[in-house]
Amino acid sequence: MSVSFRLLVLLFSSMSKINLETFDLTQLPITEDDNFEFKSSDTSHNELKKKLSCAVSGFANSGGGCFVGGVDGNGNADKGLPLKIGRQDLRDWVDQIISQVEPVPKYDLKLIQDPSGRGTIQTDSAVLLVVIYESYFAPHMAPDKHYYIRAGAHTVQAKHFIVDAIWAKRHFSKPRLTHLFRLKPEKEQAIQLGILALTEAPAVDVKITISPQPQMMRNCEKLFPLKLSLIDRQNPFFFDVATFFQAEERFGKDIRLEVEYYDLSANLYIYETPIEVVGSLPPITIGNDNPEKMVRTLEKIEKTLSGLRVSRESVVKPSLLLPKQSDSVLLSVEKLIPELLADMKNDLCEYPFIREFVILSNKWVYNSDPNNMVLAYYFEDHLRNKLRILENYGLIYEITYNDVYRFVISEELAAYLTSDSQLE
Repeated sequence: MSVSFRLLVLLFSSMSKINLETFDLTQLPITEDDNFEFKSSDTSHNELKKKLSCAVSGFANSGGGCFVGGVDGNGNADKGLPLKIGRQDLRDWVDQIISQVEPVPKYDLKLIQDPSGRGTIQTDSAVLLVVIYESYFAPHMAPDKHYYIRAGAHTVQAKHFIVDAIWAKRHFSKPRLTHLFRLKPEKEQAIQLGILALTEAPAVDVKITISPQPQMMRNCEKLFPLKLSLIDRQNPFFFDVATFFQAEERFGKDIRLEVEYYDLSANLYIYETPIEVVGSLPPITIGNDNPEKMVRTLEKIEKTLSGLRVSRESVVKPSLLLPKQSDSVLLSVEKLIPELLADMKNDLCEYPFIREFVILSNKWVYNSDPNNMVLAYYFEDHLRNKLRILENYGLIYEITYNDVYRFVISEELAAYLTSDSQLE
């Protein structure tokens, strides 16, 4: 396995859950690994402060883990850390260090004063256990303005492409719920409404409200809002709402669904939408359905299909190439935004093989990958509107995947800008 691939895998791994109430030194591994980092009692306070802040960033960006201070390389207590650092309690000192990580991840502390047969802990000292949980708001930046990850038993500075991958992962780490109608398995006379997860992140403390309630559910008003502890990809929730026969009449019109839920960091989300059962189910009929209605439905389907039948020879094959813009269009665009196109021309003349660019604020610091250079333009009056003109003509297209707007220049625009006859 290559180092780069291993680093990417680490981003999406998660540590086993730790019960802090029962945790003692006998449960520590005998060596550092992906989930545990040890620091000796002989480490200076300044060095310990730096190592702790980097480890918090690294674990939060890599699925979680534990920082253990006051133990040797084998996980045995080597005197422990003093309960006071200067005039500060050890807990306060640690809290102050972690608060400088941006954003602050979820964590817990435990001070262990019983060595449980693994080493020695001095009086007024303790082994420090800092548990950093898997974060859905990565990447987390250490106070030195760098991002870290875990690579095996080490905390290392993350490369630019790793940081970009963590930013891209953030969107998919938030819980996203949606709804779906289906025929009830093994009993297709009934229609069910389901609430499903679109991402891997679980939704917790879920409340489901339907208003007004469908005809079949009006005797169940006291059950609403429905409350569920969890919905995720493996645990969707379905419930009966109508029958297939006379579904539209029995379900009703102008029905609204509201689903309120939280993520693991207690952030609130609300999914609200109008719902209707017509058109949401497969075109089949149940034995109890009206035969005349079935015939009319089949006749409509046949009529629609007849209108769609065409010979294979008459079908125009789609082109995979964008239509080429005429020179007059390019000249018109140039008259609208001459300054921007002049800047792009100068950049392409200096870097003829670069097609990707980002737009930034003058106040930002952007660390680009030296192996994948991109052009950069800075926010000014109407810059985004000027880029929209180029988008509308298919001369650039957006490929943003994080918090920085990112675009690709078409070959047609690049050829126009680098031709000797234009923009002179």
